[in-house]
Amino acid sequence: MTLKSRLYALILTSIILRVIVFFMLPNTPSVIAPDEGTYGRAANWTALGKPATEFPDYGAGLYASGRSLLLPAAFLNKIGFSPLDSVRLTSSLYGLLTLCLATAVILMTASKNTNFAHFAKRNPRVLITLFLTFAFLPSHFVWSNLGLRESATGFWVVSVFAFLFLLLQLNKRVSLLTITGFLISIVMVFSARPQVGWVLGISLLLYLVAKIRDNLGRALILATLIGITLGYAATVSTVYELETTFSATNLTSNSMDGFNTNISCKFDAEVVQVNNDKYFCISKTKKVYSRDLKNPGKAFLEQIGAIPYHHEVNKLGAASVIETQFCPNRGVSQFDKYFCIGYRAPYTTFTFLFRPILGADITSSASLFAAVENVFWFSAILFIVIMFIRNRRLAFFGALAPSLLFFSIYSVAAGAYEGNMGTAFRHKSLILWVVILLVASTIVATQQRKAEREGVSASSQE
Repeated sequence: MTLKSRLYALILTSIILRVIVFFMLPNTPSVIAPDEGTYGRAANWTALGKPATEFPDYGAGLYASGRSLLLPAAFLNKIGFSPLDSVRLTSSLYGLLTLCLATAVILMTASKNTNFAHFAKRNPRVLITLFLTFAFLPSHFVWSNLGLRESATGFWVVSVFAFLFLLLQLNKRVSLLTITGFLISIVMVFSARPQVGWVLGISLLLYLVAKIRDNLGRALILATLIGITLGYAATVSTVYELETTFSATNLTSNSMDGFNTNISCKFDAEVVQVNNDKYFCISKTKKVYSRDLKNPGKAFLEQIGAIPYHHEVNKLGAASVIETQFCPNRGVSQFDKYFCIGYRAPYTTFTFLFRPILGADITSSASLFAAVENVFWFSAILFIVIMFIRNRRLAFFGALAPSLLFFSIYSVAAGAYEGNMGTAFRHKSLILWVVILLVASTIVATQQRKAEREGVSASSQE
């Protein structure tokens, strides 16, 4: 079978398994993902056309930060699927689209990049094994079949880097259509999970600054800034104030006079006398909605400052709590918060990537499953580190650099944000694709080093 045939066969297998899992899931929110119920209710609320600001669970905030999942799910709900099935089916479709996108990138790269084509031809089993891992690693596959935001976030993040790879590595020219897709994908990441959108946007800017001298680099920086601004504006919280207005009934002539400077009402049912006339005050209170828009830079700093708060909130009611490590500088200023995030980073990042581990971290069957799978994560990253030290290189480093930067910043930020190992394990699935790319890069680098050594050995014998 050709590479294309094998990849298509794996996509077909994924479709079959997703259909089976869809019909096997219970008609109630699953135990390992009770948030399914909330997203299902939000999708139904949206399908009915009710105001997002009046949604009883988290108000408009959930809708604004979950449009990527909720809008497609609301459409499915309208055409007859139950609210829970709607979010599950949407999530599963996102997971399938991610596989299709990965397949398209692999085949396009194999046709345009001779080095990758050589790797694919020489290591077909390695390539297929890595693709299999991405498609069917148990937790990653499960999250993409449940009514959660994980697969929607993952699809749009992969889309951003796919467009970036296409622009910088394959086409290497300014393409309005591709840059537009890149920009829209950034906005959609914000609409799937705003925190990831911020991490993604900052990672891209840090990487693209080095390319500011190129026309393409400047175009991508502008697209990234626009994407961040639009993404932030689309997900900012909606707030409201109560506005009270008064009308006054003339008790003397029994006619209605509107509120004016001559009639000063202070509270409802107040009787005000003006000359020989008495007026009865009637109040009317309504909600006036507004959006709490701020400078995006200030909003980003506030997001960082709020990380310790979210860490504590995420610990509430959790069985697998991540203990907050002692920080010698426990003040309340922004500097103190940033300092403690940095001080705790080694511990929180390790916890995010590798815990729960077998032993004391096991509190349930779910945590046991997570601990067993974390053996893969630990082994994969240990393999990458050891072989990098040995080879002193990563193959395709230029192409990997933006995703590697995102992986690093996301791991540190998510580690500080998480308050329990359950959600940490779930959110970690977002960077699985980066780990797989790093494994592939390490394997190629090892083969290159071996070929170089054999070449040197052969030439020395001559």
